[in-house]
Amino acid sequence: MRFCFMKRLISLFLISSFLIFGQCFSQEKIEIYLFYGEGCPHCAKAERFLESLEGKYPIELKKYEVYFHPQNMELFKNFCQKYGFSPEGVPTIFIGKKYFIGFGESTKNEIEKAIQEYQTTPLPNSLPQNSKITWSKIVSLAFVDSINPCAIAVLTLMLIAILTYNPKDKNKVLLTGLAFVGAIFLMYLFYGVVIIKFFQVVQKLASVRLWLYKILGGFAIILGILNIKDFIKYKPGGFLTEMPLFLRPKVKKIISGVTSPRGAIFVGLFVTLFLLPCTMGPYLIAGGILSFLETIKTLPYLFLYNLIFILPMLVIVFLIYWGTTKVEDVSGWKERNIKYLHLMAGLVILLLGIGIVLEWF
Repeated sequence: MRFCFMKRLISLFLISSFLIFGQCFSQEKIEIYLFYGEGCPHCAKAERFLESLEGKYPIELKKYEVYFHPQNMELFKNFCQKYGFSPEGVPTIFIGKKYFIGFGESTKNEIEKAIQEYQTTPLPNSLPQNSKITWSKIVSLAFVDSINPCAIAVLTLMLIAILTYNPKDKNKVLLTGLAFVGAIFLMYLFYGVVIIKFFQVVQKLASVRLWLYKILGGFAIILGILNIKDFIKYKPGGFLTEMPLFLRPKVKKIISGVTSPRGAIFVGLFVTLFLLPCTMGPYLIAGGILSFLETIKTLPYLFLYNLIFILPMLVIVFLIYWGTTKVEDVSGWKERNIKYLHLMAGLVILLLGIGIVLEWF
């Protein structure tokens, strides 16, 4: 019965992996940015022409009116600066590395040619260079999240609970631990998509989209400083770095009732709500960075992020199953080294934040 349950859990992971990695091969959309003015006849013609191409090519048309929306004008100036010229008028169209000022019959052919070249050799989109996505940023943030003391503490509480009911049944300990960690993994994938969707909605405000990347870098710097502060002068329940003290008795009470793998899944799904205050900082930064991509293309990044996030928990489960260590040893190690965990996390995320703000990568 236990192995049947385990088989279903593994099947769920495989299905999730297939959906996540299978969808990322869908055709990439070409982002076209049109800056126009209300009442401009050439702008209207350009808009109609670009809209007619949406059924012919995999394009995504993003339109910004500049006469009556000062924030769009600021964005327009920023685009022109990135492309190395001063704003001359509208309509102005950006496709990959190319731009078109004005609109006429000859422009139509040039635009289609640019789109076809983009399909053959994809070019960077028109976003500012400092908003590019790199695996190193996501891996760094995931590493910081994975060594968070409160995630380890919650897992040890769960393992103590299951060992209390089944002190000699190692198989049940393994299955329950994997079920608990698997539930956290799946729930955090869901949270990741929600965070990305939120930032994508926020980015519809052009002025916010322009500064979002630096704001995320600033938040990373603050989070790094808070973690380093916990190393210098440690106090349990630190703001944004550990689970608040008032939540801990509630979490302990919920987890103490876990007696089976099935129960561990439900508790794992629910207890993530209590983990959010201490683990959400790096995840918010990662979600903000990934929000510059199409949602479907963020899934492999989210999958990797959460694999790294749960890796220490998986290691602990297997070490206890193999008898290499005891839950009490893990808990004691965490308490002895908690300041150094904060220092390590603080240094990594502080350097990442500085790098983002100063556009080092």
